[in-house]
Amino acid sequence: MLTNQTQFPLISIVLATYNGAKFLRTQLDSVLQQDYPNLEIIVTDDNSSDDTLAIVESYQSKHSIIQIIKSTINQGYIKNFEQGCKLAKGEYVALCDQDDQWHPQKISKLYQAIGDAALVYANSVLCNENMEPIGVTIADRVNCKNFSSPLEQAIFCRIYGHAMLIRNEFLQNIFPFPTIIPHDWWIAYTATVNGGIRYIPDQLAWYRQHSNNVFGAVGGKRNKAQEVQVALKEKQIAQERIELFYSYCPSDLEQEKMVLAKLNQYYHGSGLFNNLQRMILFFKYHQQLLASKKRSQLRQWLFCLKMFVKII
Repeated sequence: MLTNQTQFPLISIVLATYNGAKFLRTQLDSVLQQDYPNLEIIVTDDNSSDDTLAIVESYQSKHSIIQIIKSTINQGYIKNFEQGCKLAKGEYVALCDQDDQWHPQKISKLYQAIGDAALVYANSVLCNENMEPIGVTIADRVNCKNFSSPLEQAIFCRIYGHAMLIRNEFLQNIFPFPTIIPHDWWIAYTATVNGGIRYIPDQLAWYRQHSNNVFGAVGGKRNKAQEVQVALKEKQIAQERIELFYSYCPSDLEQEKMVLAKLNQYYHGSGLFNNLQRMILFFKYHQQLLASKKRSQLRQWLFCLKMFVKII
């Protein structure tokens, strides 16, 4: 139990809300039950039309560490999180979804583990809509470990914002959050070249999967309408993402910069030779490019083969 507030730097919890009244109380209760003694809670509401604001205001009346930022327009979850992060005064920042539940020691354990890394993240228990564990954790489905190369986050990111603690000095230097990828992917990618990413296996959050977030859930399935939408935009988004990642990667990381430059070239190019070069590049660097995927060697090779006909 952490009790002496003077020994611990301020940590900002940024809770982004939007029409989250159904599950919000569970999350707020778990945040307020953290044993870390020096917190501020910044709630940024994205123009909710349900009882979300009323719920947060009722908690604010009893807890002075809560501040509320109300948006008059709906700006989307990425910019909603960005708004809260820009206001964070803490030395560290923890991102908070509106529908999960945190372990009482989540913040304290992440704080103790971050060291000199840009961010640290932990494992989470996957739950159904009623917050009942479904028998697996995120680490059962994806490869959770320390990451230190931008190539390891360039194709897939399986580090989720709700599980992160982020060094604020680093965070304030990566605005604006691009809107072509989730904010936590941008944070994870940029963290690899600003101190690295540390992982601890502790299960510190219960991650609720339900109809409003299943598209983003680990192992979740898209419905047909989402499949059509994703298919139309996937190539353009992948091209823009790789170009963005290439531009951000510092030149002193010579190998990583070279690989990202070739990825950028082969993602934008066309023709059989271009596609063959893209596939060969994936085979050569598959251990880094597929570092987040928990797959057998055979399945990794099959994925590389698929890169001859499409980009991801």
